[in-house]
Amino acid sequence: MPAPVIGITPDITRESAAHGLTNRLLLNLDYAEAIAHAGGIPVVLPPVLEPARFLESLDGILLTGGGDIAPHRYGAPTIHPATYGISDVRDEFEIALVHAALNADVPLLAICRGMQVLNVALGGTLIQHIPDEIDSALNHRQQELGIPSGEPAHPVTIRPDSLLARIVGTTHLMVNSYHHQAVAELAPPLLLTATAPDGVIEAAEIPGATFVLAVQWHPERLFQHYPAHHALFAALIEAAQSRAARRATVVEKK
Repeated sequence: MPAPVIGITPDITRESAAHGLTNRLLLNLDYAEAIAHAGGIPVVLPPVLEPARFLESLDGILLTGGGDIAPHRYGAPTIHPATYGISDVRDEFEIALVHAALNADVPLLAICRGMQVLNVALGGTLIQHIPDEIDSALNHRQQELGIPSGEPAHPVTIRPDSLLARIVGTTHLMVNSYHHQAVAELAPPLLLTATAPDGVIEAAEIPGATFVLAVQWHPERLFQHYPAHHALFAALIEAAQSRAARRATVVEKK
């Protein structure tokens, strides 16, 4: 059986680099390593084609973390001072990619910003800055607490009958945390499946889809030492296998 090909969304930067280069794609290697370790073939998706064109050659999608989504995309009238890294090109491409992937029932795993993109694409809203909107909120930026990148920072409580619970094998999981924004109003058909102790939404999924799962934490930084986080990538690859087999059959017939 062919290994599933998983498209990974990169970050985009306009900052000047060596030789005056701008508009560069950036990708934390951890994402690609997590996909490869789970048995998939990772490929980077530059925002230069219509998403449907990419999907012809893909078996799954990984929406990655990164800068904030432009607030006007979820109806916010102002931009919070803590907002950073807005890229209209990335926003537009990823929102279109979400719609194309859902329409084609392509397996999709969304991480951190990716979870927020999924929610916004479906009509949901975001908390622009957690400390301003949630009383007694946890500090969801563990780097400010001195917690190492590869270590969990807080627990989440998982809905027992969820896809997420079946994948990780528990209803209580320690996760890491690198965000100042979060889902506010969860868009249908997304189902809330995990929360932090302060009530911040930490995971959601779409019941009935082949595989659509979103998490607010960064399992790609934990998968090498924590099996439950590796299981998220393994589940994406497993869900993508049937699509990979179908694509291989089509190629053989040609």
